[in-house]
Amino acid sequence: MSKLKLSEKDQTDVQLMQTAEQIFTKMTAEATLFSTPIPALSTLETALIAFRNSATEAAYRDTRAILIRNQKRKDLVYVLKELSKYVDTIAKGDNTIVLAAGFTLHKTGQSYDRLVPKAQPPLAEPKEIGSGRVLLRTNPWAGARMYDFQCRLKGSSDTWASQLSSKSTCMIEGLEQFKEYEFRVTYIGINPKANYSDSTSSYVL
Repeated sequence: MSKLKLSEKDQTDVQLMQTAEQIFTKMTAEATLFSTPIPALSTLETALIAFRNSATEAAYRDTRAILIRNQKRKDLVYVLKELSKYVDTIAKGDNTIVLAAGFTLHKTGQSYDRLVPKAQPPLAEPKEIGSGRVLLRTNPWAGARMYDFQCRLKGSSDTWASQLSSKSTCMIEGLEQFKEYEFRVTYIGINPKANYSDSTSSYVL
């Protein structure tokens, strides 16, 4: 039997925004089915916009901005959890209604619904001198909907910066010349929980 699944703890900021956007879009399109959502979809939209804006500000590593982002993330998660209760009540075990609302189903007996496999560490190929670009490659997986490539300066404790790709390759741009970076990747499947590869490192030319 399938059931509604919201694994927000294992989602990156980008993944959480995608989840919220999908739920908002689908529930808005199914206004007849979800006539009186609690909380209202306008509340979800407001929380999503606030979180997206705070995440952009936090990218500059300002301590106060990071704290605000963390709080806005909690606010968005709270709205999503409350909406999941509403959808669960409306669905009454009907999986098609859960899917119509944009929520994920956790099913038994299907391999792609389980934790995504651990990807191979990405191969890093620095591009031409002065470009600040590195091309990353990993092994493709049939169950992957997206690939989440991440990078940060090697040896730092900075938050990993994510870049989503629909393919098993990704061009990371805007990196500092002659600095060494470390890279990792995870598949994004039906089960949204990340399973990051071991990291690999490369200098930027």
